[in-house]
Amino acid sequence: MENEIEDILEILIDKDLINFKCFDLLKEKLRSDIQFRKTIKSGIKKGFIKKFPRDLFEKICNQNVRIDIEPIQIFAEGYNIGNCTFMSQMIGYSLDGIYMCGGKLPLLNGTKNSPDGRHTWISYLGNIIDSTLMIVISEKFAFELGYLEEKRYEPEGHIYNIAKDYANDTYRKKYVIKKI
Repeated sequence: MENEIEDILEILIDKDLINFKCFDLLKEKLRSDIQFRKTIKSGIKKGFIKKFPRDLFEKICNQNVRIDIEPIQIFAEGYNIGNCTFMSQMIGYSLDGIYMCGGKLPLLNGTKNSPDGRHTWISYLGNIIDSTLMIVISEKFAFELGYLEEKRYEPEGHIYNIAKDYANDTYRKKYVIKKI
């Protein structure tokens, strides 16, 4: 079992990030939930589940954020877990043509900040980018993991665009993270 989990983690997490706490929930679910592990393994084999994109990870780490820590610390300390709406906004600021989605993901029932499985994620080019599990899932496979989408919208408007511009404005960058 442990070898199977290690094989999955090797596919889904870059070696230099393996100890980042942002992956703790994924690791815990792989160890404690046999059905989740089987579903993840099946999704990987079918090409429906992939690792969180490194370029997106680095874009987020280089954003201006209105918090008092370096953005990379969000991932290093696992602050992404339980803060899916905030993290989905950060992802949205790094991409164009996204949809913010909200609903339930029953496997999160009882986890940090989600006693009832409520969850927020990004839909982008037919995929779910999940900042809590730190993986990318094809929307074709979302039902297999239990995603129940209740709301979807395309963020737009003057305020959103100002926030997005600020997040990506290198002139105002408080922290600049080089290649990780």
